[in-house]
Amino acid sequence: MSDAKFMTGYSTKEVAELVDLPRSTIWELTRAGVLEPDRSSAQYQFSFQDILILRTAKDLIQEGVRKSRLNRALAKIKKQLPSNRPLSSLRLSREGNDVVVRDENQIFNAENGQLLLNFDLTTNPAVVAQLTRRNLKANSNEQLSSDDWFDLGVDLEAVSPDDAPAAYRRALELDPYHADAHVNLGRILQEKQEAALAEKHYRAALDLEPDNVLAAFNLGTLLEDLQRLEDAIDAYKIADDFADAHYNLSRLYELLGKHELALSHLKTYRRFLEEER
Repeated sequence: MSDAKFMTGYSTKEVAELVDLPRSTIWELTRAGVLEPDRSSAQYQFSFQDILILRTAKDLIQEGVRKSRLNRALAKIKKQLPSNRPLSSLRLSREGNDVVVRDENQIFNAENGQLLLNFDLTTNPAVVAQLTRRNLKANSNEQLSSDDWFDLGVDLEAVSPDDAPAAYRRALELDPYHADAHVNLGRILQEKQEAALAEKHYRAALDLEPDNVLAAFNLGTLLEDLQRLEDAIDAYKIADDFADAHYNLSRLYELLGKHELALSHLKTYRRFLEEER
C-alpha cells in the first residue's frame, strides 16, 4: 500500500478486513473515543495509527480481555496521553483480567493507574468463559443495570457465545428500550436460523431508533435470505449512509428488472468507494 493510501484513510469495511475484526467492535471503540476517524466525508476514514490500535485490541480480545473492560481501559489511556503521543506508541498487554501498560521501566493498570508488581498469568479464555457463566448465574438476583447485562452479553460473545443471548434477554427485561441489545440478540438469532424472532428484535430496534443503520442493514440481509425482496429493499433504504446497503439495493433492483434504479444505487455505491480512496 502506498503512502497516499495512508494519507486518505481507510473505510470501516477496509479496516474490518485488514484487522479481521467485526465492524461492531470498530464502531464501539470509535464511540468510546479510542479511535478518531476523519468524519468530514460520507464515511469514517480511519488512519494507519487506528489500524495499529485495532490490531492490539484484537490481540487482547483473543487473549481473553473482556471487550467492555478493554473499551474502558483504552478510552482512559487515550484521555491521559499527551496530544502529541499516539495510543499506538504504548505497549499494551493482558495480565489476569486487566489491561496493563508497559512504559519504560514501569507497568501499571490501564483503568486505575495502579503500579503493578505481581501478576496472575494463569487466566485464559477458557477460564474467563467459566467465570462469566458463573457470574451470569450468580448475578441473576443482583441489581445490575440493563447496560451491565448488555456489556456481559458482548463479553460472552467473545468467550462463550451460547451464553450471550441470556444476558441480552436480561438486559431487555430490565429495559425493553435498549436498542443495541435488540440488535445484538437479533443478529445471534439470525445466525441460529431463528428468522422470525430475529426480525422481531431488528424491528424493535428500528422502532426505538429509526436511523439505526446496523439494525436496518441486518434486517435487510435477513429479509433477503427469506426471499422477501421488496421488504429487504425497504430495510436497506434506511441504511442510506452505508455503502454495502447501496450495493445490495443495486443487486436486488436488477433482479426485479428495475434497471435504472439498479444503476442509480450502483453509482452511489461506487461514489462511496471513490470517497474512501
